[in-house]
Amino acid sequence: MSKYNNNNNKLNKVPRIEIIGISGIPEIKYKDNLARIIVSKSIEQGTPIEENDIIIITQKIVSKSEGQIKNLINIKPSEYSIKLASKINKDPRLIELIINESKSIIRIDEKRSILITETKQGFICANAGIDNSNIPGSNNVSLLPKDPDKSANNICSDISYLINQTPISVIITDTFGRAWRKGQVNFAIGTSRIEPLLDYMNEKDSQGKILKSTNICIADELASAAELVNFKSNQIPVSIIRNYPYSISSSGAKEIIRAKNEDLFR
Repeated sequence: MSKYNNNNNKLNKVPRIEIIGISGIPEIKYKDNLARIIVSKSIEQGTPIEENDIIIITQKIVSKSEGQIKNLINIKPSEYSIKLASKINKDPRLIELIINESKSIIRIDEKRSILITETKQGFICANAGIDNSNIPGSNNVSLLPKDPDKSANNICSDISYLINQTPISVIITDTFGRAWRKGQVNFAIGTSRIEPLLDYMNEKDSQGKILKSTNICIADELASAAELVNFKSNQIPVSIIRNYPYSISSSGAKEIIRAKNEDLFR
C-alpha cells in the first residue's frame, strides 16, 4: 500500500474535493466497452479524467455490460420459491433468482415483503441486490456483478490505458438499506487501486488522546458522496471525484465485509 501526494499540502490547509457527474452515458448493452464510453463522455463535456481521479460507477451499468440481466420469463421457480413467494407476496421467479444468487437467507419479513440474504459475493442486502430499476423491459431484472472487485480492476486498467497509462482508481457502487436508519445510501461493492479503509488506530486525536478503534470506510463515504450527482432518473451513472488524497491498495472491497464471527447481529 502506498499514498499519492497530489495536492496533499494544499488539501491539508483548505480541504476540498470536487465531484463531477459524467452526463450523456447511453443505455448500456451487453459487451459495451464501459471504459471507452466513460473516457469519451468525460472529454465531450470538458472534464477529461485526470491523474489520481476516482471514477465512481453505479453497479447497474456494470451488470448490463457483463450480461447480468435476466428475463423472468426464462426462470422456472422451484416448489420452495413458489411457497415462499405466496407468503411474502413476490414473484416466485424473482424468489428463485434471489435464492440462486444467495449463500443464505438472513431474514424474512412476510408483512413487509422483505427478503434479506447474504449474496454469493458476501453482501447482506435485500433481494440479493436484484432489482428492475433502470432496466428496459417489464420482465427484466439486474443481478450484481459476479466479482465486483474484478470488474473494478478491469475498468480501471482499461481507463488508464485509454488515457496514456494515467493512474486512476475505480469504485463500483450499489444502493443498500441500513438496519438502524431510514433511507438508502450508496455503498462500495467493488474497488480498484484504492484502500477502502482508513485506519486511525494508535494515532492521536485533537486532544492528544490515542485512538483505539476508529476505522473509516472511505470507499463507502466516497460512494455516498457521488450519489449526490449520480441522479438515478437523470442518466448520470458515472462520476469523478477529484482531489481526494487516498492510499493505493489492491485489497478490494472484499476487505470491507465483516466476517460472520465478528458480526454481532447474526
